Amino acid sequence: MTDQSAILSVRDLTVDVELPEGPARIVDGVSFDVRANEVFGIVGESGSGKSIAMLAIMGLLPGSNMRIARGQVLFRGRDLAVLTAQEMRRLRGGELGMIFQDPMTSLNPVLRVGRQIGETVRIHHPDLSKHGVEARVLELLDLVGIPNPRRRYRQYPHEFSGGMRQRAMIAMAIANDPVLLIADEPTTALDVTIQVQIMELLAAVRARTGASMVLITHDLGLVAETADRIAVMYGGRIMEAASAQALFGAPRHPYTVGLLRSLPELHRSTESLYSIPGQPPSVRDRPSGCVFHPRCGLSNGRAPCEERVPELATAGASHHLAACHYSDETPQWR
Repeated sequence: MTDQSAILSVRDLTVDVELPEGPARIVDGVSFDVRANEVFGIVGESGSGKSIAMLAIMGLLPGSNMRIARGQVLFRGRDLAVLTAQEMRRLRGGELGMIFQDPMTSLNPVLRVGRQIGETVRIHHPDLSKHGVEARVLELLDLVGIPNPRRRYRQYPHEFSGGMRQRAMIAMAIANDPVLLIADEPTTALDVTIQVQIMELLAAVRARTGASMVLITHDLGLVAETADRIAVMYGGRIMEAASAQALFGAPRHPYTVGLLRSLPELHRSTESLYSIPGQPPSVRDRPSGCVFHPRCGLSNGRAPCEERVPELATAGASHHLAACHYSDETPQWR
């Protein structure tokens, strides 16, 4: 059932990739809602499918061998999964903004930064004069905290520091006041001080525009401080979804418990950090039943875990969902 207050409603999103040995499933039946003025976090190990799911939503799947196999992506009532490339271009950079993981590979190295941001403005405001576009870009550079905007306007990406490049990417993403902002690992490879500045900047931008945000990250500390609700992904599926408070306070999926145990605790000294046994599944060889059962300490080889895919269903409190056959046992097991 679709949440009527949702800006974005994803239902049963499934993405396949064509490999030499045959098709493989990268994202498997993902469903979630993003409400107005909300930060929705998506966390999980590398290869869990979180970034591919967002690229599918934006119509930016890399290569011709990837495709949306089924599902709906309803953005303000329109199904993005069935729009043409031209229709998606009208939305991207306008109502939909995206901050990519690595700004150095997202920015064109041979074009000045001001021109690249200006292109986003010009495409969605074709009647704006050249001076009008430049004025908007200078306003954006100032808004995201880049010093001396007029000089920086004419510089190339390699002349920017890592933090400044990320600020330029944010300026490009918010150029046309999007309704929904997707941030894919926006603080990767930045030092802790710059990470804080970037997240404060995103919070300020959202306060000004009222935009909703999907925050994709592997940083549990970051998502705990930022997100209203969180989904945990593993093996292309959502394992658990709940409010940030419920997820961190009373996790109901063994995978979430493992991720939280991997965090260092300031009040307790330890010689080594905990890590979940085993490795994430290969796209080519996903296990039957629950995709997490080979690494799960709660499963213990029980038949339902190996034979049946668990549904993402209510676990404990309302609005707390977990895809686990034995989620009721998780609190005691934990």
